[in-house]
Amino acid sequence: MQLTEDVAQRVTEAISRPSWKSADPTLFAMLLQKNADQNRKVVRWGIAAAVLSYICYGAFDLFLFPDVADRVILTRLTLGLTFLVLVELVARRGFAVTTLHHVAALAIVVGAIGWLLSALGTAHQEALSHFIVFGTVFILGANLFFNFRLWLSALSSATVTVAFAGATLFVLRADLATRLVLATYFVNCLVLSLYLSWRLSMERYQTFLHALQAQIQEQVAIENGQKLIEIADTDPLTGLKNRRAITREFAELCKEWAKDNDEIGVILMDVDYFKRFNDRLGHQAGDDCLIELARAFDETAAFNHAIAGRYGGEEFVVLCKVAGRDHLREVTHQFCRAVEDLNIPHPDRDDKLDIVTISAGASLTRAEQSIELRILLQEADRALYASKFSGRATFTIYDAQAIDQKRASQNLSELLKHAVSEGLVSVVYQPICDATSGQVLGHESLMRLRDFDGSAISPSVFIPVAEQTGGIEELGLWLIDRACGDMVEHGLGAVVSANVSVVQLKAPNFPLHITEILGRHGMAPHKLALEVTEGSDISLEAQAARSIEQLRALGVQIWLDDFGTGFAGLAWLRRFKFDVVKVDRSFLHDCQTVRGLSLLQDMVRLLRNLGHTVLVEGVETKEQQNLLQHMGIQSVQGFLTGRPVPIEEIVQSRRELVA
Repeated sequence: MQLTEDVAQRVTEAISRPSWKSADPTLFAMLLQKNADQNRKVVRWGIAAAVLSYICYGAFDLFLFPDVADRVILTRLTLGLTFLVLVELVARRGFAVTTLHHVAALAIVVGAIGWLLSALGTAHQEALSHFIVFGTVFILGANLFFNFRLWLSALSSATVTVAFAGATLFVLRADLATRLVLATYFVNCLVLSLYLSWRLSMERYQTFLHALQAQIQEQVAIENGQKLIEIADTDPLTGLKNRRAITREFAELCKEWAKDNDEIGVILMDVDYFKRFNDRLGHQAGDDCLIELARAFDETAAFNHAIAGRYGGEEFVVLCKVAGRDHLREVTHQFCRAVEDLNIPHPDRDDKLDIVTISAGASLTRAEQSIELRILLQEADRALYASKFSGRATFTIYDAQAIDQKRASQNLSELLKHAVSEGLVSVVYQPICDATSGQVLGHESLMRLRDFDGSAISPSVFIPVAEQTGGIEELGLWLIDRACGDMVEHGLGAVVSANVSVVQLKAPNFPLHITEILGRHGMAPHKLALEVTEGSDISLEAQAARSIEQLRALGVQIWLDDFGTGFAGLAWLRRFKFDVVKVDRSFLHDCQTVRGLSLLQDMVRLLRNLGHTVLVEGVETKEQQNLLQHMGIQSVQGFLTGRPVPIEEIVQSRRELVA
């Protein structure tokens, strides 16, 4: 049944139409079609029951009209069996329900009149005057038993009524009063049963209309839901899939990954010198450029049976099934070439190229590695920046031992040396909220880094290099200093947190530096929280353990970050008392499965039994928030409650709320 806009409009008009007006022919035809199978059964079984009772009533003929009993009973048998066979034949041949109704109506009329004509010749007229009232059975059957259309019920029942009333008035040998009463009785039965037939028909029609309206509303709701899902999964500028959709597509690819021999490749692409392109030509030209690139990516992805999406800003991501590194290399090269073939002019580049190009990094699932999109994206990110530092307009396949990766790290380490002095490093704040009320409890400070040309460098790329080269000590203290300054000047809730690495904690003077920063800004120590990431076993690092104890003695809060992603978490929980334990986002996102939900519940139960306050990261949907509320989680963090933004945006938002 096609629920088109025309049908929806007809249903709305039909429901508001007065009951005495005729039904919409299109909708009534849909009703008949909808109930076709049921009506077939009603007619077949109804005729069978009617024929059986019709023949059985021959016993009364034998008893009441012995003089014509043989003729009347033969008429009953002949007509009954004939129409029984005819109805069955029409039904089995697949004729329309209307044809079956016509045959059934004809059977009622012929059966009634056939018996009447046979019985009128009896000499037992008084007995006939008593038994003839059973003619109303034919009238009622035509109007109420078979769900005929009203005109067919009226025609067939009226024909029977005229025959019986006429025979009663003009043929039956009885006194006038008896004949008038019987004729009136037949007419009354006709009128009453026709009225009931009309009411039942209207009720069936109205019930059908309301059911159809509910079905239409359900379909509209489903379509609207699908549109909302599509909107929620689509980047509004380029029309490509967004991060959320890419994450789900990756989960689907992982299910297929176990069934075949292909690997999953992740390609991360960034537009070279895009900030300069925007600054020179304007943001509209920048948007037009991204739309052109998205179209090229979409076509290239379709050719390779891949999935393209916008990762954010000028970054794009591709998921593909590949046969190996060489296949991944070829696919990545196709995406780079597709952009170059567009020949979009770029007016402000440092190299000799004068068109828009991309740098790309790609990573591949490996047998020794767990299949996590987060890890593959981090590897692709590092490979991307290897391409950036190798001169751009190229691509790199991730290899932890590759020379280009080492060269990229060397170039990045040089950049990190000048990051603070050149103003390349900045800080953004992401709110930490109460899981139930949504009230902002505090903020986490997050470091951001830009290249000399203004392009962003992912923390997953520069943080490991900073830790390896020792640059994280200067950057980390700068971040904590800025966070404390903003906390005192602007107020960021009850606490502001900053990530610290084991490298920082191993520095002997690290607690003294924290003490100096707090004293200089006049900030209470308990308003600062240092988040230690579960990466290596601090309990094996004597100086790092001493630093934690000294900081706790000072009054600084110590939080455990990304709990569950490393191998030292349980050892840390036995060794240290953490003020807050932050459960990694991956456990929340795995709650779509029964196993994942059970794992998160067990983890939360363990942390509560040990007396730790639990904070869950990565809350992106209302459903996830409701789940955590149901689990009794105290605080949450994620894109749903707030994205990382500069302090200026936080201040501006407060001003707007006050205004």
